[in-house]
Amino acid sequence: MAPQPGVGRLRRSAGHPAARLLRASLLAQVALVVSGPLVVRMLGVTDRGQLALVFAVVLLVSQVGVAGLPAAVTWFVASRRLDAAAFLARLQRQFVRQVVACSVLAAAVVLLLDIADHPLPRVWLLALVVALGVAAVMAAMLGMAALQGQQRFGVLARLQPLPAVSYALATALLLVTGGGTVALLLAINLAGWAVVAVVSLRLVARGVPGDGTEFPAPGAVRSYARSAMVTTAAPIDTLGIEQLLVGLIGGHYLLGLFTIGWAFETGPVVVLVALASFVGPRLSTLPAPQRAAFVRLWLLVAVGVGVAACLAIQVVLAPLLVLAFGAEAEPAVPLARVLVAAGVVLGLRRVTSSCLVGLGRASTATLAEMAGLALMLAGFAVMAVASVGGTYPGWVLLVAGTVTLVGQLAVLARAASSGEPASA
Repeated sequence: MAPQPGVGRLRRSAGHPAARLLRASLLAQVALVVSGPLVVRMLGVTDRGQLALVFAVVLLVSQVGVAGLPAAVTWFVASRRLDAAAFLARLQRQFVRQVVACSVLAAAVVLLLDIADHPLPRVWLLALVVALGVAAVMAAMLGMAALQGQQRFGVLARLQPLPAVSYALATALLLVTGGGTVALLLAINLAGWAVVAVVSLRLVARGVPGDGTEFPAPGAVRSYARSAMVTTAAPIDTLGIEQLLVGLIGGHYLLGLFTIGWAFETGPVVVLVALASFVGPRLSTLPAPQRAAFVRLWLLVAVGVGVAACLAIQVVLAPLLVLAFGAEAEPAVPLARVLVAAGVVLGLRRVTSSCLVGLGRASTATLAEMAGLALMLAGFAVMAVASVGGTYPGWVLLVAGTVTLVGQLAVLARAASSGEPASA
């Protein structure tokens, strides 16, 4: 029997690399929605804030510590069709030094937090877990960047949700069997990243070698990595700086409410980050005449996906938040609503940033990100000297994300329509 009209197109759309990455991001988001309430019920709001604070240290140190190298790996492998395994081998010695330094630094930060009037349970164990976790996250980032450069989006779609899904399953098991501690939950979360690191690097080594022979000089790699460092780290909302500031200035209780709202904010962000992980690397491979149409198409897709995700979450947010986290978390509802709206803007700026990096314009994307970051830091500084409402952190992120997005769009409109070849 012949297929119904449109069925073939639907199947092709469902099998598109971007669609696979979107499904993977939705799976990860579902896992976060499951694990978030379980952790709050297991630890309480205050201890959940402690867990968030320590995990923020891991994110901050690891994403800054890679110093833009994953973006450089993706860019050079995709644009020059390099053998990714051979390219990583050339970078191995320097990267290992970065990992060791960052792991030691992260452990020291945890110990300093404990000393600086932010007591943490079993702080030496936490410091060890954080050190190992930073190494795992950094290695996973490099492995997935190489897979992006190889255009192996199907493999990425299977790996990306693994940390969130394994964490959700483990927390559910712990809740049934008697609960866990901050250190144990942190270790379980970071173990998922360790698995991604091992698997992704092995897959890169076993991948089909690229046919490009123009390996860049180490200086060129470091130069592009530095130019991409800030924009790919996405410090406004990815490094955990905002969580550190909320926790240090507003206290563990406000941070606990913030992280509850964050569980819903990530809805628009994760799906748009999934699109960005496809759009940027694919854009690197396109000839100049095809770029403008490609960028317009995927920006429209991104806006539609982000707005749809936001509206769907806003409809169910209040009852689902209370149902999932309990009545104790109800004060987080207003903040969560603002954070979800901010998530659309922050997610869209990840797509525009990925496009600029894919066009070899990482430095201009970084300038826009730095402007938004400066605004965010100024906004949170106000919390230290003035009384603000409970939704204030969400509004700070919304405004900072808007400034960055507008700046990147202005540059992208010119870069995509120019006939110049993308270059590092």
